[in-house]
Amino acid sequence: MILNIHDYIDSSLAVSADQGQKIFEIITDTIKKDEKIIIKFSELTTITTAFLNTAIGQLYNVGSDSTLNNYIHIDGSTLSPSQREKVRLVMQNAKQQLTSEEANAEMNRDD
Repeated sequence: MILNIHDYIDSSLAVSADQGQKIFEIITDTIKKDEKIIIKFSELTTITTAFLNTAIGQLYNVGSDSTLNNYIHIDGSTLSPSQREKVRLVMQNAKQQLTSEEANAEMNRDD
């Protein structure tokens, strides 16, 4: 599946968590169908971290890094350099947060 975000949010501004949630649900539904997805950011002039944290960041709560890499491809050619950096930071932060939460859960476990 090719997911051009602009087509699904009907805007050149990807700024809200609500928009991100809509994209997140499309991505997770596609993965559940065992289908691969290419995410395109064409025609988006503004992308905020609020949108990206919801659309992309929370994917790390539903699948491992290797699973996500297997199913999801982000078309970097559809991102400006600053947008690409935002996506990279959101993904990096989501991975770090998950690792921190796993470590905290391990430390707080009752043996």
